Amino acid sequence: MNDTQIDDWLKLAGGKENIKLVEHDKGTTTLVIKDSTQLNMSVLASADVVADIRVTGEQCHLVIRDESSLIYNTLLGMDAWDSTGKALQEAGHTKKNRFSILHFVSDVFRPLMPAILGAAVIKIIVAIIALMDTYSSADSATLMDSQTFTIFRIIGDGVFYVLPVLVAISTAYRLKSNIYVAASIGGLMFYPEMTMLMSGEKEVHFLGLPLVSQPAFYSTPIWVILTICAAAYLERVVERWSPKISKGMVAPFLTLLILVPLVLMILGPVGTWIDEYLPEALDSLVANAPVVSVMLLGAVFSLMLIMGLHYWLIAIIINEMVMNGGSMVIAAMLVAIVGQAGAALANALRSKEPASRRLAFWATGTALLGVVEPALYAVNMRKRSSFYAALLGGAAGGLYVGLLSVKAFAMVGNPSLVSLPLFIEEGSLNLLHTCIGVVIAFGVSGGLTYWMAGKGQKRGQGSPKASIE
Repeated sequence: MNDTQIDDWLKLAGGKENIKLVEHDKGTTTLVIKDSTQLNMSVLASADVVADIRVTGEQCHLVIRDESSLIYNTLLGMDAWDSTGKALQEAGHTKKNRFSILHFVSDVFRPLMPAILGAAVIKIIVAIIALMDTYSSADSATLMDSQTFTIFRIIGDGVFYVLPVLVAISTAYRLKSNIYVAASIGGLMFYPEMTMLMSGEKEVHFLGLPLVSQPAFYSTPIWVILTICAAAYLERVVERWSPKISKGMVAPFLTLLILVPLVLMILGPVGTWIDEYLPEALDSLVANAPVVSVMLLGAVFSLMLIMGLHYWLIAIIINEMVMNGGSMVIAAMLVAIVGQAGAALANALRSKEPASRRLAFWATGTALLGVVEPALYAVNMRKRSSFYAALLGGAAGGLYVGLLSVKAFAMVGNPSLVSLPLFIEEGSLNLLHTCIGVVIAFGVSGGLTYWMAGKGQKRGQGSPKASIE
């Protein structure tokens, strides 16, 4: 999509002044036209625009397929019409917008995808080089220890390091709040003294409440997004009642003074409680019911990523390695990530919007190679059916690898197809069972997503459809 296409849309609608309402729902953006006689039908012949035009009584609707919300967000940025999400009467029934936290999070991540995908490719290349070095007979220590290789690894990790700041800015942009205040909140844990304070060397308390020594927990995208949503609401309330002389100053002051400490006071004890009980509970479950634990981890690992709880698995993995010589938790993580890839591929095959299809294909590839964020946040979270299908695929794969006691024999950050050699065990079929578990997770999540997406398209055949290429 580009500015020319938006201009063509506006020309077809008869200009900005002829648009009464803009609404986005279920992958389409709808324009309610004030005067249908002002429509410029010649645009349909002269421009690459395909529109569904529906006239119901005195109302005229123009509908365009907009799965990525790019057109909707661009039109909203023009601030030329009502966008409050009022119900529209179409074909004798009411269509209502229902807020979805999954869809909102996905919309926040969509603009970040070029940077994330670019960094993901670099991370994957670096991981492949490191893996080749591990299993190569040639001596490549010079390359692996070189500063050049280190800098390339840092470039790949850099985007993910500052991801909380990027997420905060994107959230504030969508909510039309102060992006600089949002960036300040997102970067709180990067402050050197705060990083040292959270190093785990000593207990940290804030206003008498304990804070968990996991900076990444506070910087998880979902907590950043919720914090910025609260900040945007507080900003609007304060600005409404602030005198003119203090507008633009009081809201940031109160946000940083009240909201940020409040978030720490809420998340701090929660993280401390999780830090105390979650590893112990999971360790006990893995030891006493390994099949059930691996199946559950295959299902909920994606949720743990979203909530910032996956860092607590490291202690369990280390304990498994010491006690058993291998880790079943890593196998559960692998099938969970592959489940997200399968759902992303099904979305790519079902999508009718070129931009969404390209993104889903790229997200599938990066997820299979260890970078799951694009598939999880930008593709699967847009639709509850694909998100739940990915969780079920992870559970199915987890059940299989749990039953066969599949283990990884070396530590790895995010397991992927590149890390399959870590599952090789001489004299056993461990690697074969790993591959079967991966295929099951990929097939179940992809098949369910494709089937449910097809059912959704059949239900929507009677609704307006349009696209802009």
